[in-house]
Amino acid sequence: MDRRQFLKWSGFLTASVAAGGLTACGGGGAGSLPGGAGSTLGINGSGFGQGVASGDPKPDSIVLWTRVDGGDGRQNVKVTLQLSDRADFSTLLVNVALSAQPDWDYTIRHKVTGLGNAATYYYRFLTGQAVSMTGRTKTAPAAGAPLSQLKFAFISCQDWSVNHWGAFDELANQDLDFIVHLGDYIYETVGAGFQSGGNESRHPALSLPNGTLRADGARYATTLADYRTLYKSYRNDARLQKLHASFPMIAIWDDHEFSDDCWQDRQEYSATDDSSPQTARRRSASQAWFENMPADVQLDLNTPSFQNIQIYRSFAFGDLATLVMTDERLYRSDHIIPETQAGGEIGSRYFVQKNTLAQVEASKMASTGGNLLNVSILGETQRAWWQSQMKSAATTWKLWGNEVSLLRMGFDGTVAVASLLTQGLVPQLAGLGLTLTQPQIAQLQSALYLDLAAANTSGSTPVVSYANTQPLLSTLSGGAISAGTFNAAIKPGLDAGLPPSMFFDKFILNADQWDGYNAERKALMAYLKTQAIGNVVALTGDIHAFFAGPVMDDYDAASPSPVMVDLVTAGVSSNSLFSYFKNVVDTVPAFSKAKPLIYTTVSGQVVNTFTNTLQSFNSWLKYVDSDAQGYALVTLTPAKLSCAFHKVGALNAGAAPSPATASVKTVEVAAGSAAVNVL
Repeated sequence: MDRRQFLKWSGFLTASVAAGGLTACGGGGAGSLPGGAGSTLGINGSGFGQGVASGDPKPDSIVLWTRVDGGDGRQNVKVTLQLSDRADFSTLLVNVALSAQPDWDYTIRHKVTGLGNAATYYYRFLTGQAVSMTGRTKTAPAAGAPLSQLKFAFISCQDWSVNHWGAFDELANQDLDFIVHLGDYIYETVGAGFQSGGNESRHPALSLPNGTLRADGARYATTLADYRTLYKSYRNDARLQKLHASFPMIAIWDDHEFSDDCWQDRQEYSATDDSSPQTARRRSASQAWFENMPADVQLDLNTPSFQNIQIYRSFAFGDLATLVMTDERLYRSDHIIPETQAGGEIGSRYFVQKNTLAQVEASKMASTGGNLLNVSILGETQRAWWQSQMKSAATTWKLWGNEVSLLRMGFDGTVAVASLLTQGLVPQLAGLGLTLTQPQIAQLQSALYLDLAAANTSGSTPVVSYANTQPLLSTLSGGAISAGTFNAAIKPGLDAGLPPSMFFDKFILNADQWDGYNAERKALMAYLKTQAIGNVVALTGDIHAFFAGPVMDDYDAASPSPVMVDLVTAGVSSNSLFSYFKNVVDTVPAFSKAKPLIYTTVSGQVVNTFTNTLQSFNSWLKYVDSDAQGYALVTLTPAKLSCAFHKVGALNAGAAPSPATASVKTVEVAAGSAAVNVL
């Protein structure tokens, strides 16, 4: 080994310093390819069935990854890593012997330092007669260096078991500096209800070596072997391998790398899971992620805590952008209203009464002297770190790799019911000889709203007097619709359309997002405002839909002010947000009468009304596509951020469509502004 190279072990991350001018030919040394074999960019060779990957680009370093096939579970496997600035490897900057160990599932994570700034490199691994595919990677520009443009993609939610991965083919052919992955790289469940949609034929059904059976028949990963199996299965896909081989990836986890809607070491499959630590399972999930991601982080197996790894970290790209990646699962508090209190996910994580949520949050804060200790996503230490990173960033843009959306997604049940009743009543009135103009329809909806707001909701079924609606209809009809006619012909239909009393309130649709941790969100926005930190844009995943809009200082204020922007990408393949809500109104009787807010049926075809519902109740949502899969491409310059949301087409006879992209919507954020311009 060249004296300028060295090897060290620290939490299973080896490292070496790039040398220069080593020739990749000769008599059978570590630099020789067996039998004259070669390797090709993005096309796998033998011996490395999960391909290669690179990640966490710094101005002078990169982390390289692979996994070696054929280990016997006892002995180490010798591996050689080669890195060059030439695609043909005619000269080698790194030519180092490594050891793939069974304790780490024969994965290699190796950090190369001493590299050039903003430089492209090629790398490959060798073992015995086997040669991996060639990977291509790129380092970051020097800190503070003038930079005219960055191009990158951000993605999330790539469920193996539904839809297709055609997006990866397209992404691998882009001209990008790096990929940001916002989590849900794997899904811990197999056979869950949300995974029952169509799936491409090249993705066979997955099975777990152990797994735990849920009441609904699904199994979820429980052991280290389970999680390792999922990563190996996902990485067997040639399109994902090509993506990793083409660009460095900066990755963070979300919930499904451990457990759906998790917090700390707790799972949320049942109403009693809140109170049951799953420390061994959490540690196994963290180790499997650590083994399989080319991330410059450390794992301490000697620490018995589930918090034995820190994955929040930051990156700088010249003078143009700082990227701050946060961990929004490992340190977060329990959901403000625990499932043990709500009796299930409804009322705890989803469709949560807004005022009740605020009251419980305030009570929790009061119990700890007014701080955010028990109402936090980031935790005390990470929040202070986030603030420090934002304040010290000496770049034009501050990008936040943020797993769950910061945008308010609220819903006023009383307004919604008034709208639905109006929609149903207008054609009935026309049949009675009263055709309403648009201003009169607005009057009718206002009258119904006043009546619903005054309803007696003490029981499970609301009691409404229609003290405003009946006189209005009498006036509009010139007395033709008398009180008797109203009570006989109209009131029964209105009463039949009323949902349960619990619906007459204001709701937060998803309290697993930042909406469920409103006090901390307000604190972060206040910090950005008081420190005059601008040009902050969050890159978000998780919710399986495209969103774009400003994040307000206080969504509940009379006149909220925009502070930053949140851009949310749909999942690569996971079933859409719309599909989840459609399933709720189709299968949960309490929500069945809200069906028109989610979809209607025209000539036998489902028509999505959910997107319009979201925007009608949340004016800051400047762009929404609630029924989508896809990815986001960003072009960043000193003057603006341009984000192209690529919506992919539907599965076609068990295969991904070609081209995968069905439509593109571009949004822009101008430097110095917290506004979203939809093109």
